[in-house]
Amino acid sequence: MTLVDIDEGELGRALITAPEVGRVVLTGSTETAALFRGWKPELRLLAETSGKNSIIVTPSADLDLAVSDIVKSAFGNAGQKCSAASLAILVGSVATSERFRRQLADAVTSLAVGQPTDPAVQMGPLVEPPGDKLTAGLTRLGPGESWLVEPRRLDDDGRLWSPGVRDGVVAGSAFHRIEYFGPVLGLMSAATLEEAVALQNAVEYGLTAGIHSLDAGEVAQWLDTVQAGNLYVNRPITGAIVRRQPFGGWKASSVGPGYKAGGPNALLAHGSWRPVPAAASGDLRLDGLEARVASVIEASQPALGYEEFDLVRRGALSDAAAWAAEFATARDVSGLEVERNVFRYRPADVVVRLAEGASMAELVRVVAAGVLARASIRISSSVPLPAGLLPLVQATDLGGAPLLSITGIDVEPDAAFASRVVANHPDRIRLVSADPEAGDALARATGGSPDVAIWADPVTAAGRIELLPFLLEQAVSITAHRFGAIDPRSRRSSSEQRGPAHGRAPRSNRSRFRHPIAPARRASDGTVSIGCPGGARVESGAWPGAHRRATSTSRNSRSAPRRSGPSGCPRSCTRCRSRRSRWASCAAPRRCCG
Repeated sequence: MTLVDIDEGELGRALITAPEVGRVVLTGSTETAALFRGWKPELRLLAETSGKNSIIVTPSADLDLAVSDIVKSAFGNAGQKCSAASLAILVGSVATSERFRRQLADAVTSLAVGQPTDPAVQMGPLVEPPGDKLTAGLTRLGPGESWLVEPRRLDDDGRLWSPGVRDGVVAGSAFHRIEYFGPVLGLMSAATLEEAVALQNAVEYGLTAGIHSLDAGEVAQWLDTVQAGNLYVNRPITGAIVRRQPFGGWKASSVGPGYKAGGPNALLAHGSWRPVPAAASGDLRLDGLEARVASVIEASQPALGYEEFDLVRRGALSDAAAWAAEFATARDVSGLEVERNVFRYRPADVVVRLAEGASMAELVRVVAAGVLARASIRISSSVPLPAGLLPLVQATDLGGAPLLSITGIDVEPDAAFASRVVANHPDRIRLVSADPEAGDALARATGGSPDVAIWADPVTAAGRIELLPFLLEQAVSITAHRFGAIDPRSRRSSSEQRGPAHGRAPRSNRSRFRHPIAPARRASDGTVSIGCPGGARVESGAWPGAHRRATSTSRNSRSAPRRSGPSGCPRSCTRCRSRRSRWASCAAPRRCCG
């Protein structure tokens, strides 16, 4: 390893764009990522960038703990940390609480500010004198804002500032949207938790996010709807530790494939993948595949040759194995008693493109992976799709939602697709092309936009690789104690130690949450269920690591006998599995085949 300390001028550009450099790993601002891509649009850049991070405080929170954690999150490292809290969103009565504001102001003004050579100092100087953006954040208020604690310049060169808190930040304002990267915190108000989450999600970034609430229902609702890569419950939102909380964001906080540093997929981003030829299996059966995936393959079969069908089938079986082994279950590999650290997957929005001259079999294989991941898929193809697929794409469940989560199909040439990408900037593109340079050409067409992640490697039969474009990684860290005392209700009973390896848990074995602070259950193999207490049913792993909103059930339902067939069990519909019937012929598609 060679360490080279250069500026981002001529030498920096020469280093980044050198043909010998296959990939660049960046921790820096979104502007720096855009600069690098401007130098070389096709640059394979793996970047963790900026964040506009916030903490929600609800009326059910421990306000003393919330104030402490907000101050730690906002002013550690003088706020010059990508994960630092820039906003606190106060819900309901907290927004009008004079006690909360007095306590917050007292905690902020009590911080000892000075040079780090003094061991009593709690907040040190900035890394450099503030630029125009940070100076505005430290000195100028927006419409309707006021200083709860006004920051002060404490030295001659402008690097040492006392921390500041601005009150009355309104939705859509500059301070709501812009990362200032310094020791200044903004306070926003929301009438409800739903409104607070909307404010939290309204920014273009999605790095870290937090909530303070002792109401497990509120925590569950927040976990279901917040859009960020690292989530924190009743604790500071900074200080991610390798392995416990793999780190990386969503949206504009990430450039490239978005695999978290310290996560199970981090090394996969540092290489390229190609298919390995395999002999045909001689087996046409689709046993073991989810009904939705099998229906896609069956509908496409008339357009595929035998070897093409075998590729799709082998890929789908590999997807099922990878789903069971890695993607279907949220896990806590650290196993701490005082803190739950859960790694899970959420479905992504992906555009799948079949380029001119590419194989229809490879498109079907990729779409089958996306359907298994329950991603929201839009297909763009240079040729018409198999006729049998169209009824499936148009089919809906009883609630009117698409059965396959395929939101649309566009048949268009490569040039038209590139123009639409430039205009719309989709978050993720899985490009299926016979041209090894097609991915670079598409990246150049977008001008190297850091907002677009392109997967253009050859299509493989490996589910561990092909499922990744359709999934977002998320790390959830939840405090599981009160003042050091672990609530015994957070521990699992011996009968709950092990869950299923794949898909939704059997109805009789789904965990019930009782702990209002730590809504997670950890089994001996690291499997974790995330959910709610008080007689609420938890569904964890029914889709990529997702936490579904809990629905009330009676306590006696836990011991109810498991039923088979469309009217009962969500996984063991013997009629559908044996006949691989289409959705339209299934009596209960959402509960049985879904």
